[in-house]
Amino acid sequence: MAYDFSVKNDGAVKATELVVSIFDQVDSAFYDVLYPDILWKDNIPQGSVKTDISPGAMNHVYRSRDTKGMGQFVNGDVKNIPRVGQTIGQITVPILDAAVGCTVTDAEARRYQMGYQSSLAQDLGEVMRRATELHVERTFHFGDNLAGFLPYLDYPTVTKIPSAAWTGSDPGVWVDAIIDAMTAVWTNSKQVHLPNTIEIPPSLFSMLTKAYVIGTGTAGVAVSALKYLYENNIYTIVTKGELKIKPLRYLEAAGVAGADRIIIKEDLPRNFVMPFPLPYQLAQPVPVPLGVETFAEYIFGSFNVRYPGAMAYMDVAQPDSSS
Repeated sequence: MAYDFSVKNDGAVKATELVVSIFDQVDSAFYDVLYPDILWKDNIPQGSVKTDISPGAMNHVYRSRDTKGMGQFVNGDVKNIPRVGQTIGQITVPILDAAVGCTVTDAEARRYQMGYQSSLAQDLGEVMRRATELHVERTFHFGDNLAGFLPYLDYPTVTKIPSAAWTGSDPGVWVDAIIDAMTAVWTNSKQVHLPNTIEIPPSLFSMLTKAYVIGTGTAGVAVSALKYLYENNIYTIVTKGELKIKPLRYLEAAGVAGADRIIIKEDLPRNFVMPFPLPYQLAQPVPVPLGVETFAEYIFGSFNVRYPGAMAYMDVAQPDSSS
């Protein structure tokens, strides 16, 4: 009697195909699709992430105080002694509950175990954790209007500094633009905020690796514009510390009218806050007919700039395609 080995769409299986399948060695490991790294934790000082907030809170509230007054000479008239004063304001940052879950049936778990020699519940648990990080990542960088969460990439009270197109320019133009933007943050804040971090779109970051010639003629020395910036910027000169310059993929076309955006900031915990009362927490599985449902919850709030003067956006105009 002949046996007809068939598949769903391809008709009968040939004998040679059957022999090959017998000798197939199946790799038990999964080669997951590669996704970009989660970046939000790298873009805010860890001291600014407030984890000491009660998970029951619906808002994180902090106070802002402004003082006024200055002494003066008495000149023999004590009635003219000036009085000092203060103004106290309150800033409210929203906090919301979030969750993610999965359903695993007994049949799916058995087949998964047999086919892949792995636990479906455990693997989906890893997917749930990444889904949580993706939610925080998107909300941190782009905000959420409906939830009242403000975006890191376009915070409304942060100053925007326009700049000319970089493509085709001399590296000196790019260096000058960044130094001028750092200086603007420093001087506009009356030297209160000295920027120590530059975040830049990857394409512009790559441009900074091009040669930057210092001097002219035979006396000229070529270094990368990036190296020059590391050694010749107002932060390093004043503090002797090292300026951070790093690429951030979300800044491509993040500016006004689709311009690339550069972030110049004083990256200190005092300048920013992000409430995070409850990190990812897995709940006990809930039995359902012929399976279980598993959920995880997490609670976090909006990114908030305490001192808008500590940060600035520089939008680099897109080059004219006709040129």
